[in-house]
Amino acid sequence: MDYSSASAYIYAKMSGMLKNTFVGKNSVRLFNAKSLSELWELIFKSPVPQIPEILLANKIETEAVKLFVRQYTKLLQNYSKPDNFLIELLGRFDVENLKVISAALSVGEQTAPRVIRLGEYSSLDYDAWPDIKKITAGSRFSWYDKIPAEDERFLLDFKLDLEEIRFLWKSVNKVSDSSRKILVDFYQKFFSMQNMLWALRLKVYYKMSQQDILKRLFYVGEEPSADDPICKFACEILPKSIDNFEDWENWRFANLLNPHEDGSVWNVDPMWIEQRIRFGETKRVEKLFHENSMTYASLVMFYILKLQELDCIRAATESLRLNVGKEEAMYVAGVSAEE
Repeated sequence: MDYSSASAYIYAKMSGMLKNTFVGKNSVRLFNAKSLSELWELIFKSPVPQIPEILLANKIETEAVKLFVRQYTKLLQNYSKPDNFLIELLGRFDVENLKVISAALSVGEQTAPRVIRLGEYSSLDYDAWPDIKKITAGSRFSWYDKIPAEDERFLLDFKLDLEEIRFLWKSVNKVSDSSRKILVDFYQKFFSMQNMLWALRLKVYYKMSQQDILKRLFYVGEEPSADDPICKFACEILPKSIDNFEDWENWRFANLLNPHEDGSVWNVDPMWIEQRIRFGETKRVEKLFHENSMTYASLVMFYILKLQELDCIRAATESLRLNVGKEEAMYVAGVSAEE
């Protein structure tokens, strides 16, 4: 289809699909499921596989991702020539697949692990297992051509994530329709907030120094610094004391802070801040989805909403598998019962 016809058709299809997507207030239904079997039927509307519960938990998560990839790629195919950014969003699955393959190879696994197949949109040759050099050959990950030692994997995983963010940033700045500025602004804030949360975790949980944290930030320019488009928020929190509320009370995101009472011990809580960010994110994305109905931005927002759904499905699955309470699981997933 031509751009206009495809955009109208895709928006109509996505609008119908989102009515049954488990995001916002609808995601609470996932956490109301009393068993993994009930959760399967709720998500897939099909008979429950006759397999042990522990395997069913893994299958729910795997099949949910596969379903999302099928839905997204089917929508994508309505464009005769989709914008590169829409295709490159799927690169995150190649990144995660490569991490899984690397982990399996580094501990000597003989059987190829399960990966999410992207068909024509994949840049990796998964059939070349166990030759990692052939798996990555011809892709932008061709530098990843050796099996890493177990203690090297963290650094290589970070390099993969950094490369993916930098690649997406360059790509979103080249979006070919009128939604480019909207998408650039969205991803700048999205990456900035994720970077800030990453810095907070390193600061609070690992007690890292400012310099050590700075070296571990994600960035899209030449180096991590306050001048980088996605580093500013992270750099602002580096000099703050994690147990001094006065350092934080005038912070630009002070409304996200965990409660403070005069005279009581207080420490900034990264988990609390992350959940407050998540609580508001769905409504923001849904608003952008509807406001940009005839542009690439609507498909991008659909993609993001479906990723949020996958997070909720994982949290609900794990809560049932580990017998975690509904409220705790919803909190971890960033779901509010008052949505």
